[in-house]
Amino acid sequence: MKNTPKRKQRNKPGVVLFTAVAVMLMLSILLTATVSFVSVNRTKTNDNYKSKQAYLTASSTLESFINQIQTDTAPTNDPTAKAQQKKAIENLKKLASANSGKGTTTNVSYNGVDGKSDNIGTTKITVAQEGTSVANIVVTCETTYLGKTEKVAAHISTQSVTKPAEYTNTIELVGNGGAGYDNLNVIGDMAGINNTTGKVYRFTNNTSIYGSYLMYGSLEVSTQPLIMLKPSLVDEKQGSTVTISENLDVSNEFHINSTMARADGYNYVNIGQKLSTSNHMDVGSSGFDVDLFCCEANIGGNDYTQYGNFYVYKGAGAYNGDATFGAAGQTINGSLYVEGDLNVTNSLKVTGSVYVTGTITGKDKIVCQASNIHEGAVLSKAGRDAKPQIPVSADAYVYYPEDFFMSNDTNVTTISDQYQAFYDGSNTKTFNTFASDWTNVDYTLTELIDLTGTGAKTPVTSRYKLRITSSCTWASDLSFNDYGNGSRILVDVSDSSGDIVIRLQNGLNLGAEWSPVIVVRNRSTIIDTTTGDRKYNCYFVSDSGSAITLNGIDSVTGKSQHSGSSACNYSFKGLKVFDYDTYVRMFDSSVLNNTKGNPGLPQSGFVLNPTSVDVAGSYRPKNSSIIFLFGENTTLNATDQSFFQGSFYSPQAIVNIATSGLGGLVVTDSAGGKMTVQCCAVGVVIANSFGNANTAFYVYTKPSTTSVMQKAKGGKDDSAFGYTLDRYDHY
Repeated sequence: MKNTPKRKQRNKPGVVLFTAVAVMLMLSILLTATVSFVSVNRTKTNDNYKSKQAYLTASSTLESFINQIQTDTAPTNDPTAKAQQKKAIENLKKLASANSGKGTTTNVSYNGVDGKSDNIGTTKITVAQEGTSVANIVVTCETTYLGKTEKVAAHISTQSVTKPAEYTNTIELVGNGGAGYDNLNVIGDMAGINNTTGKVYRFTNNTSIYGSYLMYGSLEVSTQPLIMLKPSLVDEKQGSTVTISENLDVSNEFHINSTMARADGYNYVNIGQKLSTSNHMDVGSSGFDVDLFCCEANIGGNDYTQYGNFYVYKGAGAYNGDATFGAAGQTINGSLYVEGDLNVTNSLKVTGSVYVTGTITGKDKIVCQASNIHEGAVLSKAGRDAKPQIPVSADAYVYYPEDFFMSNDTNVTTISDQYQAFYDGSNTKTFNTFASDWTNVDYTLTELIDLTGTGAKTPVTSRYKLRITSSCTWASDLSFNDYGNGSRILVDVSDSSGDIVIRLQNGLNLGAEWSPVIVVRNRSTIIDTTTGDRKYNCYFVSDSGSAITLNGIDSVTGKSQHSGSSACNYSFKGLKVFDYDTYVRMFDSSVLNNTKGNPGLPQSGFVLNPTSVDVAGSYRPKNSSIIFLFGENTTLNATDQSFFQGSFYSPQAIVNIATSGLGGLVVTDSAGGKMTVQCCAVGVVIANSFGNANTAFYVYTKPSTTSVMQKAKGGKDDSAFGYTLDRYDHY
């Protein structure tokens, strides 16, 4: 609510306090109100008193009604709550649109406290359209008390607008196939969001995730992977979780630990079906509990160690909540809850209590106080013991790169004119066009920059072999003698350039002898006052052609449909893409003054901060204004120490960043802890399929809120259904 209704002061001596609660019944579309009061002094019947009581009752009833709408439409990320939120607004509109827009009226009467049937007051509540559109609604409460009538009204604008996209995952897979990860390391969250059953993901060779993990499908684990639950990089006050919609199968060491103490809402592993272990698995550590939920458990192999509670609850189908514990060594530093039957074939130590709804086989093998073992128990499933919900689906993508390329709707895209100009002949510029202009060759830039975060600015000089100042095609027409060997290329975004769109010519293939270094400088001066993001951005787009047709929004899925997108293939070795503000802080003057060559390791003392809070001695990049948009059937292969600082939105493309990346990058967390990593990308990677190789890291930084990616999500199931209270009237 943007405004709060003003009411006259209550609780004066002799004033009767009425508390009214108006509730919309969602299914029957009825309106009811209950009114209670303390007492009525019938001797006070002067007109002023009667009017005051009528006003207080009408005002209280109206405010309660508005508060109920506010409760029903409170912002939420829960899919079930979203559906209820949508239904609340739809039903409010049904009330208002009834009787050709005259609305729905309900009368509420209340009698004297002595139980007599004589009526001392009536409130009429009306929900109606204001004008011709049901998007504008007026709620009126008119109360008559002992012959005096007062009326108040609230004027509401309902909203059903596309929710701005939120990007919380460092790597997000959109496709309906499984995947294998070899030495993948993620700082931030990771997800596989396509809710297709039967997919299998595999972790091998020390894969690690420092954040949350959500996947639809099953996970097979081997060769010592690690999930370290850390505070959210989106909101440091939130914790982290692991959610696997189907099965978890551990055939070799698997560690799920945490850097924070357990609290309600985080530090848990939630498995939708069965947990099976045939080798070592540990969950949580002393002082850092991690609870585990599943619908069937078969614990075997060498050992299982957990700090936290272990829950086995019934699930859909054949999952009866049964558990078998047969590992050579198994300890639960917490309590065990089993909704089915418990079978213990090897010694099981439980420091808390054991609660089993069914029967226990092998009770003598449970190392626990006998009084703490409860067979035939009733499980509360409340509070900490409530199984977290696995969302029916993740946030769906509605618009695809093809929409950004071809749509004429300015509410969807800002770059279609620049994209289509490549195909209608109005933009034939390439990188080589700028190389033909001496003002853009061997370009030197000196700028005052606050390098220390103290506000004191010092001049920083950086040099580039080539400068790009407007949209163009990156084609294979540059001279290798001039622009091979790691040439530094500056892309200069400004108010005059607007969004710079760089089309990658289909088939662009640059070997390690090229190894270009792209630096994107954004100095557009129009700033989003909410996020601080600059209005214009730099886009690297696939050469998907102009034959793309947009076939509208699918009525079932709520997603945009398209056809005619040309397949593209790209191969880069040693390509590095930096944001300018990071680049000039990451490297010292000896690197910045070169126009060619591999920039090498970041300078000593540079610390990258991907968290949502400032950390002393570190640099926290702003939301990335570098966006890679790859259309359907595009494949990117980047190898040989390639590095990308930017966000990939490629939900129907293949992104293979099989590279050791940038070496020696120091990354901090919100507590000031540091890691030195080989880094492949700083941003978010959204792809149909993702491939990686070598022990390298991917670090979270979200895309600019002014980029077209902000329009990608939303629509049918992700709209923000709410309202604005425009004004409050007393007639």
